[in-house]
Amino acid sequence: MDTGSPDRRLKRAAKIQPPGGSGFWVHAMATLVLFDGCLSDIASKPSLDCVGGGTCDAGCAQQGDACAQVTVDLPPVPRIRFQLQTPRDDGDYPYAPTIPPLDAPTPRSTVYLSAADSSDPEGKAISVFWNVQDSTGRYLSLDPNPGAFRVSFSPSFVGSYAITLEVLEQGGLRQIAQAMFTLVVLAHPCAADGYSPPCSDESAVPGGTFMAGSADDMGFANERPRHSATVAPFLMDKYEVTVGRFRRFLDAYADAGFAEGAGAHPLISGSGWQSAWDGERSSDIRFSISECGGAWTPDVGDSEARPIGCVTWYQAFAFCIWEGKRLPTEAEWEYAASGGDEQRTYPWGNDPPSQERAVYGCLFDGLMQCSDADLPPVGSVPAGAGRFGHLDLAGSLWEWTLDVSGTYTGEACDNCANLAVAADEARVFRGGDFKFDDPSSLRSAFRYGFDAKFPDQVRGFRCARTPTPSAQ
Repeated sequence: MDTGSPDRRLKRAAKIQPPGGSGFWVHAMATLVLFDGCLSDIASKPSLDCVGGGTCDAGCAQQGDACAQVTVDLPPVPRIRFQLQTPRDDGDYPYAPTIPPLDAPTPRSTVYLSAADSSDPEGKAISVFWNVQDSTGRYLSLDPNPGAFRVSFSPSFVGSYAITLEVLEQGGLRQIAQAMFTLVVLAHPCAADGYSPPCSDESAVPGGTFMAGSADDMGFANERPRHSATVAPFLMDKYEVTVGRFRRFLDAYADAGFAEGAGAHPLISGSGWQSAWDGERSSDIRFSISECGGAWTPDVGDSEARPIGCVTWYQAFAFCIWEGKRLPTEAEWEYAASGGDEQRTYPWGNDPPSQERAVYGCLFDGLMQCSDADLPPVGSVPAGAGRFGHLDLAGSLWEWTLDVSGTYTGEACDNCANLAVAADEARVFRGGDFKFDDPSSLRSAFRYGFDAKFPDQVRGFRCARTPTPSAQ
């Protein structure tokens, strides 16, 4: 470039609006920059062929006493295509900033990018360079490298990811062009309303015998002594109970309460509802939950598929009865979380907890501060699924169980539950929560107890039931 004369830059920018219905998560800005100079390979050459009647013909320009042919060197054209599934071949990149998929990508999925459709108008060779930044400005690593025409990356958290493709022509003016767009990563709800399938699905547990609790050299004192426990086949909710499911219960709840013995485990005497627990009205429950907070909203909103917290043990039990179910016993819950006789340390196995497997420690949104986004819709970390298909058994919210909180006796348990209510009315809850940053709380054997009358933002539940003989 002739550095003796000032550079002239021609910029072209376009705001790309996606089709209706998809604009909430993707937009694009393409900026093309032309560095105009006088390089030797395109320098104008005087030619009498351009002279016509004392003036320069079209396509020519005055240069001194003669005319010169004008050479146009257009900038390269960057084109971004992408795919959210493993591409079947080099051309399988169906989406673009103006052609987004119906669903946004989820955290810890893989996004595949292609610059193969980029080109130079004059046919010159081009090179490319990618970069991807998360909402904190951190650059993500790209596979195989940022200079490849096809790359992939894995967004770790929900939020916006800025994707930039830079294209450089390898001849002529060596002009650079950029295309940019923002990809929003979201946690997908089981269903938008929080109650349609699969939000209300169950997963079957075949039953069997395992060792409940922890060995003498592991865990905490209330997890010992380790003992044999047997559970009959049962069904348990695949997901924690959502805001949407609980809202339907409150809309239909009969303030009169439930029949004595409702919601009992058929193999455990005295495990059902007691008439002394009646008296709480639907309006009382709504007020209590609203005062406590959590994911609940007074009106239907965007949180319907998030887990319901701020529920007392009695309210959880009442909901399960209304759905024709019951609360799982502590032994049933641990059996499902341990993978039965596989004796898993965590629902997914024995590998330590990670953000890919559990919602805990306020890590879900990738930011340092704890926020509402750290409690996503139920089932947002499928890599943490248990042996029988249950999700969020570790992290998200603690889950109430049927049992009274107490010490283990060491005696073998055969479809048993501790029903000896103490003065503090403490009931057992399991599984850890989205705020607690101690990974040991995510172990299948970890147990905690607190007064059944007190709600908390980090305590939720799921229901269980014993299948009828014809369904087993």
